[in-house]
Amino acid sequence: MELTPKQRTVLLTLTTEWQTPIRLANQLPEASGNLPDVQEGLKVLLQEGLVQMNPTVAGLYRLTKEGNTLKERVRIEDNRIK
Repeated sequence: MELTPKQRTVLLTLTTEWQTPIRLANQLPEASGNLPDVQEGLKVLLQEGLVQMNPTVAGLYRLTKEGNTLKERVRIEDNRIK
């Protein structure tokens, strides 16, 4: 999957712990940390099966196993580029 820069940022900010979009946006640099961009990134990552919504508490998201694997690959790629 080819990620946009904003989707990539959301992926790298997510963890396997449940988080709200607002919390994610607050963790991002000001230039990329606006809530609509985070929500759009989550939507795409959800459709790709990389993010999971909490089935009992609305508005909480976390990485799936596949999402965590991709996150690690992206980090490795980023380190090679630097």
